[in-house]
Amino acid sequence: MFGYYAYAFYTGSYLITEQVVNTNSGKVYTSGDILSCFFGIVFGVFSLGMAAPNIKAVTEGRIAGKAAYDLIERTPRILLDDPLAQPVGEIKGHI
Repeated sequence: MFGYYAYAFYTGSYLITEQVVNTNSGKVYTSGDILSCFFGIVFGVFSLGMAAPNIKAVTEGRIAGKAAYDLIERTPRILLDDPLAQPVGEIKGHI
């Protein structure tokens, strides 16, 4: 977390000391631009951290879907429509 803070302020201080021109405003970067950059990086990192549970849920859904499709596509050992099938035993009812 502190690494992102340091990166944002380092980049901002570099832009100010080198007198880099902001292409959006046409002026040299100011401290306000740097704070905007800082908060943009911080909020972006927080958003990435908050997306992790959602990615986990999507991954679990994909695993469950694959299991369902594998079950649907499997070939059963007993084919009900097979005209050559022989009865294996008798079914007895219990009353």
